[in-house]
Amino acid sequence: MRAPESHVRANLLMGNIALGLLGFTLFAFALKAIAEPAVQARYTPIVVFHAGSMIAWLTLLASQSFLAARFKLAAHRATGRASIALVGAMLVSGGVISWRIGQELGRPEVTVVNLAAFATFIPLYFAAIHFARRRDIAAHRQAMLIATLALMTPAYARVVQVLGLPDPVAIGVQPPITILIACGYDWVLHGRVTRPTLVMLGFSVGLVVVMSAVLAVLFL
Repeated sequence: MRAPESHVRANLLMGNIALGLLGFTLFAFALKAIAEPAVQARYTPIVVFHAGSMIAWLTLLASQSFLAARFKLAAHRATGRASIALVGAMLVSGGVISWRIGQELGRPEVTVVNLAAFATFIPLYFAAIHFARRRDIAAHRQAMLIATLALMTPAYARVVQVLGLPDPVAIGVQPPITILIACGYDWVLHGRVTRPTLVMLGFSVGLVVVMSAVLAVLFL
């Protein structure tokens, strides 16, 4: 059976966005490691494991999109069901690292930022599963995209740090980048921004606002 052209187009675009995010993430962390070699001393086994799990997630998002574009839906569903193990590895390792940064480096604000990212990602990940079961595939794709964009702040932070800008700039650029990519994806495919996308963006940006308020109260 041949996939409809709109289905192929939507998934190819999603796959290319995922590859772009993967490329940017690798570039950002490599840039930081080259510009400030001292940070490599913090590349402990759990940090390397977490980095690997995050790279695997972005690779999975791309490969799932390309599988769907080729209408290999059985493989797409099987891999999707198995992704819960990868999500667990990402969250556990990321949580441990965030806690250690707060305790050992005296930077609890980093813990708050990372926990807020996970608090955004987890509901959207399960929302994506819910949408898939309801056969609302457009919302399923957007939930996965916005969930992934919520995890991009550490990559933005590396570039911000290399440029010598204050760390909060990374938090400031996260919402507009997320909105631009998610709305742009909808606009290219539908000529408008759909209601599920607006709701999910409201949730994602709302958590950033709450997190920023918590940071301001606790650390300013």
